[in-house]
Amino acid sequence: MHRSTYFFIALCSLLFALRADSARMNVLFIAIDDMNDWTTLFDKTNPIQTPNLERLAERGTFFARGYCNSPACNPSRASVLSGVRPSTSGVYNNSSNWNKAMPDVTILPQHFKNNGYRTYASGKIFHHHGTAFYRYEAFDEYVEFPTKQPDRPMPPEANLNGINQWTRPDGKKGDVSRNFDWGVYPPDEDFHIDNRTVDWAIDKIEKAEAPFFIATGIFRPHMPFYAPQAWYDQYPMQDLTMPKLNAEDLNDLPAEAEAMIHPPTRSFMSTFAAERTRDPKIFEKAVRGYQAASSFADYQVGRLIDALDQSGKSDNTIIVLWSDHGFHLSEKEHWEKFVLYEKATRIPYIVVAPGFKNGQVSYRPVTLIDLYPTLVELCGLPEPDHLEGESLIPLLKNPKAKKKPAIITYGKDNHAIRDERYRYIRYAGGDEELYDTENDPHEWANLANKPGSRRIMDELSKWMPESSANPIEATR
Repeated sequence: MHRSTYFFIALCSLLFALRADSARMNVLFIAIDDMNDWTTLFDKTNPIQTPNLERLAERGTFFARGYCNSPACNPSRASVLSGVRPSTSGVYNNSSNWNKAMPDVTILPQHFKNNGYRTYASGKIFHHHGTAFYRYEAFDEYVEFPTKQPDRPMPPEANLNGINQWTRPDGKKGDVSRNFDWGVYPPDEDFHIDNRTVDWAIDKIEKAEAPFFIATGIFRPHMPFYAPQAWYDQYPMQDLTMPKLNAEDLNDLPAEAEAMIHPPTRSFMSTFAAERTRDPKIFEKAVRGYQAASSFADYQVGRLIDALDQSGKSDNTIIVLWSDHGFHLSEKEHWEKFVLYEKATRIPYIVVAPGFKNGQVSYRPVTLIDLYPTLVELCGLPEPDHLEGESLIPLLKNPKAKKKPAIITYGKDNHAIRDERYRYIRYAGGDEELYDTENDPHEWANLANKPGSRRIMDELSKWMPESSANPIEATR
């Protein structure tokens, strides 16, 4: 064959490859930390204003029954990135070394990188429990959290809220976590960690060549609830909406549920009770901080959407938005996450994919483990054999398509099964809870011991994992 013929064939192959690359969908992968379902995305009457989440949902499909796979940062993010359930990996808590648990698993961004994508990340994508918990090689560039982008300096000397010691349930005192804080901070909005995280992502959106995978981890509303003054001003104290509580809520709970709600090392609720003698509005101020921080996170989402639109790349970009888990604001006398109820596990979950109908809402239960296979299929990549989730494309086509119930795990052999009506929880020791969320959205009435409930629990128990891996050890 003549040399010019070889050259022509090589040139055609290169042009074909370039054209194929340019036709491949980009991915904007937005993670939010600790955002629950008390926002206007879920219900226009909810107090937390999230207009940017709402307008993003109008562009794609909002999964109104979207759930995390575990109500803790590390196991949740490990399941998203790996496509592997906590019960399979043994990654159950924030100190579990997920890299050690799954050394040979190709994580989501690495799979895209291996298939020709430029991969970038800023903010909290991996859980920040030491450098052993990162896989830097999955990204062409990664501005990690918190080593290079902390909220520094923290408020000098003490927390802004004036709480400098825990009050434990046994009455003993201890040094308070600097995370247990809220207020207007830092004074300069541009210095806020989420501003800088999103600034970096916007620069990549503008400059990155297709196909790209850009992951952005927004840290708020995770504690400390810091936000600029403008977002606190949205929630004046005199108009504050507080969570709906039931004084008898815990009366029908089994012992294992109570132990998870009130672990001896967690002191949030007892600290609030003790601090009320100093500041009668301390609890209300904390709730206000969560609301302000949530709206500030929503603002950052809006900046990303606007930047993508202004870049001219939105028609060829898939957007997925999710939170790693929800958050309790004293519901069931609990503060934070680490429990298996609706408030700790239900999350904002949106998929925008060009070519599918806009403004859809699906009420089928889905979990974050479904993101990996969904993105792989949408982008035409080969699907790894290890994935345990299901692609959401059938629901993008038809929001009422059939879907298996959601499986949520916290700790070995502690699982919740969520279908469209019920939440069934079974703990490692055999204790059970059952809630009819259609008629009891706050999960105040445990039906586990009521007549007729056994049949429902037995049916839902078929979805429980058949076995659970031993907990993976912690390594920093």
